Amino acid sequence: MGKERVLIVDDEPMVLDMVSAYVSHIGFEPVTARTGKEVLERLRNEPFPILVTDIKMPEMDGFELMEKVKSEFPDIHIIAMTGHGASYTFTDVVTAGATDYLNKPFTLDEMMAKLNRVSRERELIRDLKQKSAELGSANEELQRLNNLKSIFVSGVSHELRTPLTVIKEFISLMLDGHGGTLTEDQREYLGIAHKNILRLTNLIDTLLDFSRIESGKGLQLKFESARLTEIVEDASITLSQMLEEKRIEFENRLDPDMPPVLIDRNRLVEVFINLINNAMKFTPAGGKITIDTRGLTESRDYLKVLVGDTGIGIPPEDLPRVFDRFYQAQSTGISMGSGLGLAITKEIIEGHQGLIRAESRLGYGTSFLFTLPLLGANNIFRLIIQPMLVEAEKDGLSFSMIRIKLWDPKMKKDAALSYDSWGSVKYALQKMVRSVDTIVPFPNSLIYIFSFIDGKLAREIGERVEVKLTQGGYLPKGTEVQSKNYSYPLDTGSVEDFLKGCRQLIKTE
Repeated sequence: MGKERVLIVDDEPMVLDMVSAYVSHIGFEPVTARTGKEVLERLRNEPFPILVTDIKMPEMDGFELMEKVKSEFPDIHIIAMTGHGASYTFTDVVTAGATDYLNKPFTLDEMMAKLNRVSRERELIRDLKQKSAELGSANEELQRLNNLKSIFVSGVSHELRTPLTVIKEFISLMLDGHGGTLTEDQREYLGIAHKNILRLTNLIDTLLDFSRIESGKGLQLKFESARLTEIVEDASITLSQMLEEKRIEFENRLDPDMPPVLIDRNRLVEVFINLINNAMKFTPAGGKITIDTRGLTESRDYLKVLVGDTGIGIPPEDLPRVFDRFYQAQSTGISMGSGLGLAITKEIIEGHQGLIRAESRLGYGTSFLFTLPLLGANNIFRLIIQPMLVEAEKDGLSFSMIRIKLWDPKMKKDAALSYDSWGSVKYALQKMVRSVDTIVPFPNSLIYIFSFIDGKLAREIGERVEVKLTQGGYLPKGTEVQSKNYSYPLDTGSVEDFLKGCRQLIKTE
């Protein structure tokens, strides 16, 4: 390998010869130039890793030369030779592009130290660039493997769900006596099989959720109004047998008359199942799991919900990572399952634009505190209208909001339906709209339908709903149904105007 070449420029022959001799003695190959113009011509024809330049030179001084060299050859290293008593500072020299500087007059040892330092820096930068390129290639390969993993997990999970569903249904039929009378042992064995099929189904659903998150698609949420007490009851019924077997008391302290929430019902059931299941792992026999509220957030449009237990607690070193994917707490000695339940729980809560955190004290139990959106105009805009409008704009779709109003003409006021009547009305509406549409009943007299349809189709749906609800026996006799729709971009020229129009149609009291 040949010597590393150094290009030296100075208008004084004596200095040029001295610096060349120094450079040669140190072990580099010197190449000389008398002017900045000559330096640029040489650099454009042949590469030089290091340039040593004087500052005071006629025609083109060192500052102008360094700026031009750096603009054309950014990788070159420059050592500037400066003089005592100069009007510029060393900072000015470095700012102009110099890697280092030498103060005239300088010795051979000083020149050797500067050249060796610059040479080492060049080697370091070259190694870093090589490592960066290698890391880039490795990262691309990891991304490729990660994509393959996500495709594999998603594909296998989908393939497993079908046979598991069939097995689960046939076991349920046998337990219900459709295959003949069962002995006590047969019923026990089938019960164990059924329980483990449910566990496996839940694991597959968790893997599918994880696959969607990893692929960047996120969790698809479908919002509706619901009573939180019913969500908790669904989750507790699913886990009732396990709670009984572990002899853990479960207490739902939620007020049945609390305001409805705007949530994805199935996902929220999953949240409570995950949190209760997690609490059971840390709570010994005789312990207790409690669901309660902690009032409203400062904005008063989100509800604070608490899931607490009287278990062994989570060690402080594990607490910050409980929501990490695949994280397994080592210090508890308790199996944590797949390590995805709490991670997906966090994704679901954040999908509702809520927050979740864990609090724990060893020996005193653990609490998970999270927030859920209440049914209200602001949250309808935040969680439904604005995201759907963004999607409509992105994909070039129409977007419509249909308001269904129930009116009592005798009393000349909004009709007040019972809870059961609302259930019947909602069931009827779901039969008249597409599965991708969003229906939000706003007790007790308003219903909103949000859909990627144009104004004409929105009017047709509104008229169909009026006839169906009026003639189908879903409402008290004499109740009138009035529909009104607002569409984008048909009824408005801008997104801002559309949002203003939507607010006028949405009940805010």
